[in-house]
Amino acid sequence: MLNELLTLSATDLAKKIANKEVSPSEVLEIHIQRITDVNTKLNAMVETDFERARMRAREQDDKLMAADSPHDLPVYFGVPFTVKEMFAYDGMKRTGGSVHHKRDVMNWDATLVSRLKNSGAIPMGTTNVPELGFWFETYNRIYGLTKNPYDLGRTPGGSSGGEGALIGAGASPMGIGSDIGGSIRMPATFCGIFGHKPSQFLLPFTGHFPYSREDIKNILVGEKYPYTTMGPMSRKASDLYEMMGLMMGPDGYDQSTLPNVRLKPKPQDWSKVKVVICPDPVFHKARQTDLELIQVVKNCGKLFEELGADVVELPQRFFVRSAELWFAALNKTKNKNFYEVLRGPDQEFSAMRELFKLVMGRSSYIFPNLIVSLAEMLDTKPKDLEEELRALQKMRDDLHQIIGDNGILILPPHPRVAPKHREPLFSPFDFIYTGIFTTLGMPATSVPMGLNEEGIPLGVQVVANYLNDHMTLGCAEFLEQTFGGWVPPTNL
Repeated sequence: MLNELLTLSATDLAKKIANKEVSPSEVLEIHIQRITDVNTKLNAMVETDFERARMRAREQDDKLMAADSPHDLPVYFGVPFTVKEMFAYDGMKRTGGSVHHKRDVMNWDATLVSRLKNSGAIPMGTTNVPELGFWFETYNRIYGLTKNPYDLGRTPGGSSGGEGALIGAGASPMGIGSDIGGSIRMPATFCGIFGHKPSQFLLPFTGHFPYSREDIKNILVGEKYPYTTMGPMSRKASDLYEMMGLMMGPDGYDQSTLPNVRLKPKPQDWSKVKVVICPDPVFHKARQTDLELIQVVKNCGKLFEELGADVVELPQRFFVRSAELWFAALNKTKNKNFYEVLRGPDQEFSAMRELFKLVMGRSSYIFPNLIVSLAEMLDTKPKDLEEELRALQKMRDDLHQIIGDNGILILPPHPRVAPKHREPLFSPFDFIYTGIFTTLGMPATSVPMGLNEEGIPLGVQVVANYLNDHMTLGCAEFLEQTFGGWVPPTNL
């Protein structure tokens, strides 16, 4: 059995600390011990910051004893957290899983890291990512392969796979991820935790690999602003809403972050909410959904029906063109070709040569990235993306009308539970179940729905219209109360 402190939300940990039931140092040491116990199996944390964390915790111990009231303390005072390795984190490496950046040490914090620190939270270290954050398995040539806490033979997903695995193992109460094709939501689903991809432009991009603050301010503007969205991950649903409130808003660098936006209150009466379900969606190039994941979506629909909510089913083929529309949207924002980013600065590069070296076990790159680079180098014909972009806009408009301002959409976050290692290579477009909502700019939350017969996490994805993040976050909390939420793994 896990220590109780490894099962609580970050909010509840902060309350216990503020009420002097436990000290920041005690909470930290219990999480450090859990990381030490599980990380040799998971390879989820890649760089520890334990000594600085202990120093901060001791300072907070003193402040806690001197505090007259719990209300004098910041909201996450004394609560530990972890950071996806693609975020700038003062004194720590930001390699993005690329061998060309393996010595890059940051001397500043990404905005989201800074804001969590200012809330009193204590960073413990960084977690693993795929090479360049591209792929939904977490593997690179610097740090190696990360494993799923529920079955070491399965992937934790990617690109926030290290975060997913560590939080899923109970070793961190909360963390920061990023998402362009489902990179928060797939690891959250595969590792049985909660993950939220916010509405586009709510959280500043500042500090994300591979960009400097000057890049964010001067280059990534207008139509060249990336679709990558920052977001929170946690073992308990309630922390997502709290973290979002802390991390939102402009920072003086990211010119696209929306000013003066606040989360609306979460719904209290779910009988008055419109619920759209799509248990078995058809996505061109992706697998069909497994029956066990179809069923958990139907279970959600049945729950809301019993409450008296208006429950309707979305046409099965509504999302059929999603993959081509996702690629078109990303091509529109592209600043560099993928192979130019992969090869590093001033490096000669041949995808064919690297593929041959890979067979010989000597390449510095991973197979999916080499295939994408090769395809990109061979496909030099200019593309007219206007039809796809219009189709994407129509999908956005149609969904807005179907869901409405007081509605949610529930569908699978993936066609299957966490796959075995390397299996995603044989079905590489399955990410589109989550990816399409990034290019649509809509908020989407992954919600755990218990374990299947093999003990592997099941989950759903809850989507709402733009800037209605409160709807998906509120639904995550409601489903957690009803179905139980995160279930700690027992095999570690």
